[in-house]
Amino acid sequence: MEFRLLGPLEVRDGTTRVPLGGRKQRALLARLLLEAGRTVSVERLVDDLWGDEAPDTAAKMVQIHVSQLRKALPAPVIATRPPGYAADVDPQAIDVVRFRALHDEGRAARARGDPAVAADLLRRALAIWRGPALAEFSEPFAAVEAAHLGEMRLACLEERIDADLDRGAHDTVVGELEALVARHPYRERLRVQLLLALHRAGRRPEALAAYQAYRRTLAEELGLEPSRRVRELEQAILRQDPALLGAAPAPPRREQDEVRFVRSGDVYQVVGDGPLDLVLVHGWVCPFLPGWEYEPLARFYHRLAALGRLILFDKRGTGLSDRVSGVASLEERIDDVRAVMDAVGSERAVLLGISEGGPLIALFAATHPRRTRAVVALSAFARRSAAPGYPIDIPQLPLVPDEWGLPFARRWAAERAPSVARDEDAVRWYASYLVRGASPGAAAALRAMNLEIDVRPVLPTVRVPALVLYRERDFLAAATRDMGERIPGARVVALAGGDHLPWEGDQEAVLDEIERFLAAAGVGGEPDRILTTVLCVGEAADAGDGAFRDAVARFRGTPLDARGSMRLARFDGPARAIRCGAALAAGRLRAGVHTGECDVTPGGVRGAPLDVACALARRAEPGEVLVSDTVRDLVAGAGLAFAERGSMPIDGDERREVALFAPSS
Repeated sequence: MEFRLLGPLEVRDGTTRVPLGGRKQRALLARLLLEAGRTVSVERLVDDLWGDEAPDTAAKMVQIHVSQLRKALPAPVIATRPPGYAADVDPQAIDVVRFRALHDEGRAARARGDPAVAADLLRRALAIWRGPALAEFSEPFAAVEAAHLGEMRLACLEERIDADLDRGAHDTVVGELEALVARHPYRERLRVQLLLALHRAGRRPEALAAYQAYRRTLAEELGLEPSRRVRELEQAILRQDPALLGAAPAPPRREQDEVRFVRSGDVYQVVGDGPLDLVLVHGWVCPFLPGWEYEPLARFYHRLAALGRLILFDKRGTGLSDRVSGVASLEERIDDVRAVMDAVGSERAVLLGISEGGPLIALFAATHPRRTRAVVALSAFARRSAAPGYPIDIPQLPLVPDEWGLPFARRWAAERAPSVARDEDAVRWYASYLVRGASPGAAAALRAMNLEIDVRPVLPTVRVPALVLYRERDFLAAATRDMGERIPGARVVALAGGDHLPWEGDQEAVLDEIERFLAAAGVGGEPDRILTTVLCVGEAADAGDGAFRDAVARFRGTPLDARGSMRLARFDGPARAIRCGAALAAGRLRAGVHTGECDVTPGGVRGAPLDVACALARRAEPGEVLVSDTVRDLVAGAGLAFAERGSMPIDGDERREVALFAPSS
């Protein structure tokens, strides 16, 4: 049999097209074929096929669809492999696999100087496509995978055009490039190819006109100038540089490792190799992929990749990752880090967080210590605005939508990268960098979310080796130093300089400190304490254990040992615990939620947070959820509002009183 995903989904048995049934069955088969040979859990299939709208019977429906597909297919294809299913087929029977193989062969042929063979192989790869991939599906996984496959196709097409230019077929590609540029007006590589093709075809005036058209498009629509690479190409065309008649220039030097997507919509890339995994979390709206264009940032990436496997990704709602309604909360971003680590097979990693990435990695390390080897916070913060007992108040740059781009980038560079603030090329690149990271509205929403972040209560529970590093004149210096002093045993280092961005200024000093820290830290043992959120529901036994366990499972929690009529569960994130508690309390039950550090023992999870959650549940009114101020501070960006409910003393808690809040939406 042959399985076709690059176009409308088809299964062919010889010359016969196999009927596959309804859309959900077809979507299930497509999802399994995308990871042929690998087990996909039922839980993941439910998420990928229904997302947040999964019915209570979704797992059973997966079983039914599998059964119907087995009846429809003429040979065994779907194997049951706990905890899920796998497409057990010959990889060469799947068109995606054949496309990738031909694509790789074509790239290799061009790299060894054989453009004619490269062009033929890449044409054969592109001929496999019969239309847009997965376009018939609206399921959550389809948008992510379709974007990934579409990007692969476009990259293959660009490489085929480069091979045609290498072999002197410039006349034949001009029309094709003009159509592609119209469909992808901001794609720089296509613009470069069009300028070269026109110039080599003896159409120099048209090449210069095409450059001016590109310049106008960027200026009018994005407020940007073409990159230095494109401007230099225009100058070479003006002076009729003989070098332009040679092979097509390579794209900007960057790692060629494949850019991939995960089901949450985040895009990632793995660079380098080695036993140590490093996950880099950029700050605010900063995307990772454009960094390969900018020599200081590319050099920073390369130096980190020399230490092991560097895992780069765009946070949800930024860069190439999926846009979201509103903003992603810290809890959701922790899920994204874990999803990226799962996708690349990383069991434990060193987490490096820049600026807003700092509180994210601290929360991840406290919540998932078994997956964290160490944390490195670079010019980060625990909280941005002043509060009782916290006098640090970090000013905000004004963000006006019609100044998003170059005007804002000038102010931003002066604050974040003063060493290059007078370098016009650098500032213009940063304008492009920010614009490619987010829209002005998304940037403003993310900044508002950052103002709500407060991980001070979490920092004392970070039990992995920690390096907190900043420059003495960084605008976040005081906040970073305060953050480091709150993490037990953290190494806090102040370096000379005023750049906030670690790749600007003396990046070697930053990287040397990171390397020394990792060498000294070694690999710690498995931690026996975790940060977790505990939900306690009073009188839950009266409502039935089945209803309680079903609700906990729906919100991805883990039941704990009961305490009399009270039922307890723990969650990786507080927002899910609150929503689970609200769902249960709607039946007139009382619920309490608290986040704190617990001991993991062979007999289960133990610690003061369980006592606090139970005390909160006893204090709550029927149908109410009460949460501690720690929980309230950790759900920034989750779309939850709270009403004050006073305070109460808590025996066994590290503080004598805990402020109480009730979710109001």
